[in-house]
Amino acid sequence: MSKPGFRFSLTDAAAIALALAAAFAGRELLGAWALTPAVVLGHFFLFCNVFRVRRRYELRWAASFLLVAGAWLLLSDQRGLAYWAAVLATQTPLTLLAIGAEMRSPSYRGIGYARINPGRLPPASPPQGSPAPE
Repeated sequence: MSKPGFRFSLTDAAAIALALAAAFAGRELLGAWALTPAVVLGHFFLFCNVFRVRRRYELRWAASFLLVAGAWLLLSDQRGLAYWAAVLATQTPLTLLAIGAEMRSPSYRGIGYARINPGRLPPASPPQGSPAPE
């Protein structure tokens, strides 16, 4: 199990930079649809690296995102940036719900975990050279 708290790696930086570059490069051809990789990857980073949301909440959020995005696409005449504003305005409460539920969990491991769960300590690592506990 990895250390609790915020995590950020060179791979994360590269993925974020790539998503932003794809959004920028695709804006002429795809318009506001070019924002899709950046929106999805941004939430993935938020859930996996900042708040460390458990997979069950993440998958529920992803399903709700597909439903919300699809509903706005099918049932609305919103297009372009207005479409994304509508999707994000609808989805943001669900994002906050997933993050809030995770932060209230006794096993919360995301940013600020020591302050939110003061009695929870990170898992102890065995001393160098000693066998791992079974």
